[in-house]
Amino acid sequence: MKSIKKPIVIVGAGFGGMTVASNLKRINPSLPILVVDSEANFIFKPLMYEVLSEELSMWETAPEFSNIFSNLGITFLRNCLTKIRFDEKMLEFCDDLTLGYECLILCTGSVSNNFSVKGVDENCYFFNNLNDLKKVKLFLQKIQNNKTKNNLFVIGAGPSGVEIACKIHDTYLNKFNINIIERSNEILGRNKIFNQEEAEKALERRKINVLLNSTVQEISDQKISILDNSEIKELDQDVVIWTAGVKPNLSYINEHVIQKNGRILVNEKFQINNYENSFAIGDISIIKGMEDLPLTAQVAMQQGNHLAKNIDLLFQEKDLKPFNFEDNGEMISLGIGEASISALGVTLSGKLAFEARRLIYSSKMPDISKSLKSAASWLFQKKSIINNFINNKP
Repeated sequence: MKSIKKPIVIVGAGFGGMTVASNLKRINPSLPILVVDSEANFIFKPLMYEVLSEELSMWETAPEFSNIFSNLGITFLRNCLTKIRFDEKMLEFCDDLTLGYECLILCTGSVSNNFSVKGVDENCYFFNNLNDLKKVKLFLQKIQNNKTKNNLFVIGAGPSGVEIACKIHDTYLNKFNINIIERSNEILGRNKIFNQEEAEKALERRKINVLLNSTVQEISDQKISILDNSEIKELDQDVVIWTAGVKPNLSYINEHVIQKNGRILVNEKFQINNYENSFAIGDISIIKGMEDLPLTAQVAMQQGNHLAKNIDLLFQEKDLKPFNFEDNGEMISLGIGEASISALGVTLSGKLAFEARRLIYSSKMPDISKSLKSAASWLFQKKSIINNFINNKP
């Protein structure tokens, strides 16, 4: 075993960072691991929609990093990375903090992408982190008592846009005229066909208006300007939620690191070129030869699990193994108490799919927090639901 004088530093504690840290500590408890994140809480993003609809409480989906990592025997530091000196194996953080590392793992995730559309940052709400969630929830509660219906627009018909539109409809019945604007010719363009079809039905039942082939040109405090069939249209708006896409959070990376499509280019073992002890996973990385992997929690967690094994091999001075992604399917929430699942040959929709989705996600949560155990216990008490889910498998 190669001797380690400095810690393994993991920057970013989302799905990828959390998975690699916990698995690496389980594989080799003696390894010194330091996790750094700019936030104080883990956020289970797939369940943010249930917090918005008050089906779940904030504490059930956002445990504190300090509690999670202390129970794992891992050191946690809340700070923001500003610069990497790869050749010296040194990291620079806010407050003039400098740290050396034996091995570096970057998994800082994504931030909202405004695609340079004028007025987005000033006049839109986002839905990418806890602060975004709190702002959206507070504003919707504030304006729901208006005497007239408010015109609410969701920009982007990917999973986030569809899920938040359905949740808002079911939570604030008849309070909003909900519209989804999508630049392509279909919703959920990169998702499973079954989930796409179920989502179309869910939107139609709720009379949520979907504007396809429409590109947002500008957003003011009262209007949305869209390009629709070569025609510019002005739409009145009261609230706009931007879910049109994300971009890698890479403010600390310099020009010496090779990038592709705005993400760090890594090999199939997650190594950054010329730096065999530096790795990148999750939304910020793109694997040479596997450029089409989706930016999902499933991918980040599989990468984190594989990288933990590779780090252990690295310190044993053995050859690292290439990563292979296994598509385990996908799940999408479609309003209060409803969901759609297309996974491993199983397709489910409606209430059963919703309960199964909650059960599956609870099993993916960090289970060392008492608050998360409380959330999971609610699901495991529903034996009939679990039995139905099992019996519906092929």
